[in-house]
Amino acid sequence: MAAATRTGLAGDPGRYPVLDALRALAILLVLARHWAVASASTFGSVPGGPLAVLAANGWIGVDLFFVLSGFLIGSHFAGPQAGPFGKAAVLDFYRRRALRTLPLYWGVILLCWLSAPWQAGAAFSSLSLATHLLFLQDYLGSDVMVTLWSLAVEEKFYLAAPALLLLLMGVGRKAAVVLLIAAMAGLCWSMLASARGAAAGDYGAFFWTVRAPAHHAALGILAGVLVAVEHGASSQRSAPRWLFLALAAAPLALHARRDWLAAGDWPTVCWIIALSCCLFALLVRCGLAVNRRLPAFGAARPLRAIARLSYALYLVHYPLIEPATRLCQALLASAGADRPAPALASLLFLFIYAALSWAAAWLLHVALEKPFLLLRDRLASKSRTSRETDSPCRPV
Repeated sequence: MAAATRTGLAGDPGRYPVLDALRALAILLVLARHWAVASASTFGSVPGGPLAVLAANGWIGVDLFFVLSGFLIGSHFAGPQAGPFGKAAVLDFYRRRALRTLPLYWGVILLCWLSAPWQAGAAFSSLSLATHLLFLQDYLGSDVMVTLWSLAVEEKFYLAAPALLLLLMGVGRKAAVVLLIAAMAGLCWSMLASARGAAAGDYGAFFWTVRAPAHHAALGILAGVLVAVEHGASSQRSAPRWLFLALAAAPLALHARRDWLAAGDWPTVCWIIALSCCLFALLVRCGLAVNRRLPAFGAARPLRAIARLSYALYLVHYPLIEPATRLCQALLASAGADRPAPALASLLFLFIYAALSWAAAWLLHVALEKPFLLLRDRLASKSRTSRETDSPCRPV
């Protein structure tokens, strides 16, 4: 069957600006979370009222990333522009994912490992390096960067995605929806069961037994795949902009209400994660419908710039917290502020932290990420040309 006439579950994802806007929001939430934690421990205050609470709950940005990944990968395999589901399609998928994620990730891991002798208290072993190179840190722990657990989750999903999508495409859309909902319900049950075994207030135990393991964190990814499946049956629907904004207000209000992790009630946190994943899935689906009506919605240049650097920002921002803190303290001391106002110190730290993160992400993007993305696109273009040349339906 020619690629142009193939019908799949997920419809043609095209290029939806709203997804870039959501990706930018996700990385901003993650950065805000680590700023809030570091600022509170160093300077004793995080200004902003409900915004400060939202920043403390910025960890939920990881789940938004998971939902986006689930949708995009689901769409990649099941869309009408996809080729026949065979060995060539699977190998092309793995090549594209490898060139997208591995060079920058491995580069950052090696930089962290090589810089360990100059970091106070850092002594990364060869076993730790192997753990991270093989994406096992979501189960074996991380002493390089704790934030890298989510990359291990995503890589495991990439390995399983072709088989999962082949199954879903084989059973049909309605059965696929039922299977995905059942799988999500099963993950919620497993999370709750594990959460009840973690001591209240013991965040470390909750994180490594409930939050980080791939078999729990995949809840958001499956929610994204569910959106891809549903979108395939209703990709022509449109929606007004106000509906998207109203849906966006729901998760923001939920996470501006209370610092859920600080309460230490882990079953409740599990429900919050599940509810957030569902809200994000609805937001993605609505955003696609809005872009159907308003193709430029979400295409603001700052959001696109942040989205373009989101992967590099995610990888490099965490190690920069300590140098940003030291630089902030040095600037305050040089200004004669022995006891600066906590709010002022926190905002100065935010500025320094954001600037350092952006500069480092841009350098890594230009030096390491972008060349491999260009290589990926060149290989994809050659692959498409080859398929068109070999196609028996090609024009003469």
